[in-house]
Amino acid sequence: MKAARIRLILAAAAFLGWLSWLAVAVAQKGKADIVSRAQLTEATMFVVADVTADGEGLPNVGVRVVKSLKAPLPGNPEVIEVLNIRKATVPGKGFPGPGTYLIPVVMQGPTAFTIAGLPRSPGYEAAMPDRPAIYPWTDDTKKQLQALGIEP
Repeated sequence: MKAARIRLILAAAAFLGWLSWLAVAVAQKGKADIVSRAQLTEATMFVVADVTADGEGLPNVGVRVVKSLKAPLPGNPEVIEVLNIRKATVPGKGFPGPGTYLIPVVMQGPTAFTIAGLPRSPGYEAAMPDRPAIYPWTDDTKKQLQALGIEP
């Protein structure tokens, strides 16, 4: 009888610990956006760009380059076309509106790019997500890049 009581207490403690961890995870939702490391490995360049929106609230294809982080853009253009940016979202939030964003891109032409998807991995073929991710250019995003050895 005593062993059963101890197992019950341990199971209850583990259950309460699990619920506490879930509560902390829920409380963190809506805080800093976590930059996808997998998406960064697929990107050939990281562009910090000013994104504007059209009348429908969707991002415009032409974005003004603020700076390029991983590799210089060929020809150093001021404006580039991000072909799939109209489908882009900030993870879990949709497109919040005009502003400055970190956009991991793959080159398609001299001034044409697409937002990077996820790389190929065992058992999973690389595919372009329906809603590619871009990230607001905030202090949290800069800290995440610095932790990866990328100087913002």
